[in-house]
Amino acid sequence: MSLPDRERWLRLSPLLDELLDLPDEQRPAHLSRLQAQHPTLATELADLLGSHGDASSAQFLNGTAATAAKPSLAGQRLGPYVLISPIAQGGAGSVWRARRDDGRFEGEVAIKLLHMSLVGQAAAQRFRREGSILARLTHPHIARLLDAGVSDGGQPYLVLEWVDGERIDDHCDRLKLGVEQRLSLLTDVMSAVSHAHSHLVIHRDIKPPNILVDRSGQVKLLDFGIAKILQGESWSAAATSITRDNGGQSLTPEYAAPEQWLGETVTTATDVYALGVLMFCLLSGRHPTAPAGATVERVMRATLDCEPSPLGGACAPEVAAMRGTTARVLQRRLRGDLSNIAARALAKPPKLRYPTVDALAEDLRRYRAHEPVEAHARSWAYHWSKFARRHRVAVGAGVLSAVAITAGMIGTVSQARRAEQQAARAERERDRALREVAYTQSSGEFVSFLLQEGDEKPFTAEDLLARAETVVDQQFAGEPAQHAHLLLLVANLYGQAGLPAKSRPLLQRALQSAAHVRDAGLTAGIECQLAQDHAAEGDFTQARALLESALARLQVEGDGDPSKRAICLQARSEVATRSGDAQAALADARAAIETMPKEQLGPTGRYGEMAVVLQATLASALNKAGQPAEAVQASRRAIDALLAMGRGRTRQAVGLYNNLGVQLSRGGQTAEAEKAIQQALAISRGFGNVEPRLEGNYAIRLVDLGRGHEAVPLLQHAIREIESQGDKRSGAVLMIQGAQAWCQSGDLTGCERELDWTESRLKAIAPSTSATFSGLAMSRAQLALRRHRPGLAADLLKQAVDGFDAARDQSRMGIRALSLLARTQVQLGDLNAARSTADRAVNEAQASLAGFGHSEWLGSALAAKALVHQARGERLEAQQTRQQALEHLQATLNESSPALVELREQIAQDAGAS
Repeated sequence: MSLPDRERWLRLSPLLDELLDLPDEQRPAHLSRLQAQHPTLATELADLLGSHGDASSAQFLNGTAATAAKPSLAGQRLGPYVLISPIAQGGAGSVWRARRDDGRFEGEVAIKLLHMSLVGQAAAQRFRREGSILARLTHPHIARLLDAGVSDGGQPYLVLEWVDGERIDDHCDRLKLGVEQRLSLLTDVMSAVSHAHSHLVIHRDIKPPNILVDRSGQVKLLDFGIAKILQGESWSAAATSITRDNGGQSLTPEYAAPEQWLGETVTTATDVYALGVLMFCLLSGRHPTAPAGATVERVMRATLDCEPSPLGGACAPEVAAMRGTTARVLQRRLRGDLSNIAARALAKPPKLRYPTVDALAEDLRRYRAHEPVEAHARSWAYHWSKFARRHRVAVGAGVLSAVAITAGMIGTVSQARRAEQQAARAERERDRALREVAYTQSSGEFVSFLLQEGDEKPFTAEDLLARAETVVDQQFAGEPAQHAHLLLLVANLYGQAGLPAKSRPLLQRALQSAAHVRDAGLTAGIECQLAQDHAAEGDFTQARALLESALARLQVEGDGDPSKRAICLQARSEVATRSGDAQAALADARAAIETMPKEQLGPTGRYGEMAVVLQATLASALNKAGQPAEAVQASRRAIDALLAMGRGRTRQAVGLYNNLGVQLSRGGQTAEAEKAIQQALAISRGFGNVEPRLEGNYAIRLVDLGRGHEAVPLLQHAIREIESQGDKRSGAVLMIQGAQAWCQSGDLTGCERELDWTESRLKAIAPSTSATFSGLAMSRAQLALRRHRPGLAADLLKQAVDGFDAARDQSRMGIRALSLLARTQVQLGDLNAARSTADRAVNEAQASLAGFGHSEWLGSALAAKALVHQARGERLEAQQTRQQALEHLQATLNESSPALVELREQIAQDAGAS
């Protein structure tokens, strides 16, 4: 059948969705009721429903017709996923519970299958492109998009994080949550929507079924950006019109904004409206414009024609009971500011609503903190009432003392001067605060504009940001402060989009604009960002010059915001780390933390996110300075701060856990290092794409623990992926580990083959003095020992030790080579040399403890020294040294580690001999 015209479809689409959401047996009765009211519409709906039934009876996944009327998709495969059972079905498609069972990752997911009628031939390309955009939405309150693809039959599907939870409205009512608790959940939803807007994605379908609360009480927003994915396909003209105007049929009548019904452009204001409806329903238990049980057509008319009722209107007793209070108390609570906030969010013209979701959330924050809200008509009495509410004790005392002060006030010159100083300081603070508010508002409005401009056709991040540059230059040419601020914003967006080369010219132009305004914080922020860009390209001289200029500017002119100085100190620490100046990096990292008030760096403080960055920077500097124990403590503080903000499953968490693992490994905490990097890997797999270097890093830890058979497939995959990216050196380094893994698994031929191949590659890409060749020599020595050729092994190990001695920051690998050399010299009967080598290994391992109580390096060195004692007939010394080795290896290895198993066997033999 042909599709109806645009205007008629705007009426048919929500009615069809309503029918499709009903069970099959209830559809005829509903159609009969519609027939009595709208015969023509009902006839068209019956035709559309029949077409849907025909489509549903086809096997979408393989493109062939089915004999059964309603075939089940359970058990069918979509790539690495197997469908288990249906969760929900609607006009846009169906949602299934599924599992991944390809051996790389086991776990449950949710898969959304989109009806074939909604997509065209360009589905595969569009889904891959948009899937990569949506995968960047890593927020604790957003159910992650893990994967996207198209079946062999051409049906698009989305793979989403599985959330075991209930609808937000059901959750609130079941627990009888009060107004404050419901506002807290709403704030979490708004933070998720704001995060998506900042990444240029609009939700378009915010409603309770798309907002779940899991068993831990955490909000999860679902179906983010699905309408955005649907837009832009090469469909027929009618279909394209439908999806552009209704967001891919994601329109939900009760939560749709007026512009969605009218087929006008969808912007961030559309999400603000839906959040207003959600807030109204959660707090009052009723819809702002339509009565309960209203037909879709009546909901549409009410949305377009009726003003929202006051939030603090009449409340039913049963609704109040669901909120743990009485009708009178609830009605009083919902009046005033809350009612005004809801009214502004629900304004029919988008321009009259809150300009951003952040602005709506900020007004709710102000309400909860008893501060004046933007939605209230301002008056002196209103501001005074809010001030008095926040400072009850102080205001009470002030009123009582006002009479005495007025009666006996005597001014002095010194008091007047102090008053003038305080007034000047307050004026500066006010100016700074106003600038920050202006910058924040312009940033939000600008991102909203970008989203609106990119809404009419498919776009890439680069296309959109290039257009943004032009707009900033044209619209803000006469406003240097806003021009500089927005250029800085676009530069940062380029960096987030993986286009750092585009950011530097913008930063330089931003710096030129900032020179025309007296705003030390703005100029310093640009200089510090530009410095990091220069450092990334190895231009440390220019980077340092910019950082010194920024810090001097903040020192002389001041800004009143300690975070500006802290950010620049943190940037200077990173530059020093890159350039190899470990002590300078450490000093700046500590100074950055000391600059900030501690209470502001807590998880609920204004700069909670900065606490994570500052601690991570400190950890990196400590590790570079040879203090891995303190680095581990700083990394754990950074992770704790991230977890406290509910961001333990983000890409930032992946980096922190990986860094923690590297620091633990450097300190000889081998088992803990494996656990930390395993955690990073588990989180990364949740995103559907694992960074190959992370996979390789984990495989190295497995080799360190003697689990080569587990490491082999991981290393093979990581090497293949890294080399496909053109990084031959990193691939060759992993090949050395791969050879060790082959040796541990017993395949000595495969081990030798890998070593020969690796050596040929290294000779072409690395200098002969590289410590990588020392690692290669040590691996060849291990192969020689397995082939019972200790003489060759000793020569190779001496070569490795010399290479590690000559290399910077490779002492710990040298300890491992020394320990192995001492064992080899025992086999050769060269006991004097073995004793000297073992003593050196123990001394260097003790010196490298660096704050740790135990170390695998030291345990292995002591185990080698015990063998020397035994070979020399020093039985008591051998037993004592083995006990010392056991203490270290037990604390740093797994029970099944070969080194620990071997040591326990030797101790058992000692006991039997005695």
